[in-house]
Amino acid sequence: MSRQFKIALTIEVAIMLCLWSIGYLFWTTICSNSLDQCFAEDTFWTRSGFLILSIVRPFFFSPLMQAAYIGGASFGPFWGSLLTVFGAALSAMAVYYPGHIIGKKFVRPWLSENLPSTWQLLRTQDYKVIFVTRFIPLFPFDVMSLLYGMADFHAKRVFVFTLIGSIPEVFFFASFGEPASDEAMMRGLRNIAVFGFMTLIPLLIYEFISRNKGSSLWTRLKRVYYELLYEARVNNEIVKRHQYSSDKIPIILLYGFGSSRKTLNVMENLLTKRGFEVMSFNLGGSLGVFFTRGIKETADFIDRKIQRQMKRYGFKKVHIVAHSKGGLVALWWLLRMGGSEYCDRLITLGTPFKGTWLTYLAMFTPFGWFFKDVWQMAPGSSFLIELHKSPPVPGLKVFCFYSNKDKVSPGTKAVFEHSSDVTGIPMHHVAHFQFLARRDVTQAIVRILRQDAANGRGRRGRDNGPRSQPGSAIQDLDEDQPAETGEEEFDSHSGAV
Repeated sequence: MSRQFKIALTIEVAIMLCLWSIGYLFWTTICSNSLDQCFAEDTFWTRSGFLILSIVRPFFFSPLMQAAYIGGASFGPFWGSLLTVFGAALSAMAVYYPGHIIGKKFVRPWLSENLPSTWQLLRTQDYKVIFVTRFIPLFPFDVMSLLYGMADFHAKRVFVFTLIGSIPEVFFFASFGEPASDEAMMRGLRNIAVFGFMTLIPLLIYEFISRNKGSSLWTRLKRVYYELLYEARVNNEIVKRHQYSSDKIPIILLYGFGSSRKTLNVMENLLTKRGFEVMSFNLGGSLGVFFTRGIKETADFIDRKIQRQMKRYGFKKVHIVAHSKGGLVALWWLLRMGGSEYCDRLITLGTPFKGTWLTYLAMFTPFGWFFKDVWQMAPGSSFLIELHKSPPVPGLKVFCFYSNKDKVSPGTKAVFEHSSDVTGIPMHHVAHFQFLARRDVTQAIVRILRQDAANGRGRRGRDNGPRSQPGSAIQDLDEDQPAETGEEEFDSHSGAV
């Protein structure tokens, strides 16, 4: 773990030094003489040039305060602030749209599945969040612009409230560019106080009116707090819909990286209504809820959990349905820890058996400092190599659901290429997070389990009839048949059709 932390820290330091160097080179190249004399002539063309530089500034990793200072020194605090603020609003949109594309594929599906109250807060109170984070300069300007896009904030609100909220910070630093900086700074502080008072009072009145209607920012924040509290407390218990029967084979559901057990609600309801007994565990991680624990440690955890439940209820065998990273946990348990003694059917949904490129993005962030599983899921990692070198287990069948629409583990990268008995099942109309919420996916799982039961399998997991020989070739079930549309889907939170 210490080696992983050192590598991640080294990468972070190198990135920061590189970004600072790019920002420094950008402005020293533009302002060859000095920052104070960057635009010596105050003309229409110099102002237009400065506005363009303010728009592209984020892509050269230079802070907003630096542009404000140069604008104030070149054009005075008023025109310098006006040009910088307008350029800042346009540059925010230039960063917002790439974030919007990223968020559409990964962030918004995760938020809506795991934290619906937080998602609702962002959708309804986004303009207040934008204004507060712009008004308080402690929040990094360009990083927040990217996050606004990833969280699907309204584009018009991002532009308008960035324009309004960034005025105090911009005017403050633009005032430093004036001669007699002491007087300019005092005047800047006085103007900021007046502007802040004139801006905050109407917003506070509007917040008070919204609070009486139950739609204020404070009300939404309380819902988010209670949602996180609920996740942290309730998700530490095993789902107990009823007493588990000793003559039935329960299905263990495992979820993926960064998710909570709430993502399993839809599939639990669907499988239970079809007569299956379903069990799931809180796999732990960030805040004790969001799954970020190491894969090997989690495999050891579920081994102890499953054996404890087997002793409590008397069943001798389980089936496992695992989404994303959960499939890696299940396979490690089956192939490397003797879990195949209790389970000979594994169904994986979008599991990154060949790793996922998203881990490279995580490694360049603080995620790489603390989360071992990020490194384990990197393409070509020692963990994946070790997993694929595992000897085959006779009698074990693995069914891998995969989809070209899956952006985390696209196509057959979600199929375990191994000498064990592996069957690939295409679901090309399903995105990564939809595997757990679509009726047609659950129907396919039910068909697999019922077909095995109809073939005369014993309760203890040994086939009574002939079995296909294990092989490295991947079999595709119904490859040429049209996939079900799954138009009737369960609501991802209520479980209603």
